[in-house]
Amino acid sequence: MKALIFTGFLICSTLTFGQDTLLTKSDSIVEIAKAQIGVPYKYATSNPDVSFDCSGFTYYVYSSCDVPSSRSSKAYGKLGTKVSLETCQPGDCMIFSGTAAGSTTIGHVGIVLSNDENGIKFIHCSSSKKHFGVVVTDYYNSNYPKRFLQVRRLY
Repeated sequence: MKALIFTGFLICSTLTFGQDTLLTKSDSIVEIAKAQIGVPYKYATSNPDVSFDCSGFTYYVYSSCDVPSSRSSKAYGKLGTKVSLETCQPGDCMIFSGTAAGSTTIGHVGIVLSNDENGIKFIHCSSSKKHFGVVVTDYYNSNYPKRFLQVRRLY
């Protein structure tokens, strides 16, 4: 038997009926994040009807699923539990430095969509002129490995 639990307009619960499992927390995080693809970038915003910055995007997605999060990208480095890049899972938070060469200060965050034989894909709100707004990025075919700092599981 399957049932849906709605939190507002978003499904964000894990329920098991017999052997059937509805959307897990990570599934819900991924689905809500993907629904924001195309929302434009604007610094210091977290409104899906208008725009996001990177932490505004992650804050909106995680808080929609009752996952503790922050409006500051720097704060994500202390939330949840650190996991390795190799073991990251959909819904985990990817943390990067800012764009300054050699920086180790947190300056960008995104959410893992997948980690499989095709590599890691993550979704984030980018200020880049080439990839502006909420976009999906293939981690290994981008400049993000140079900026990678850590992955954290928040749920």
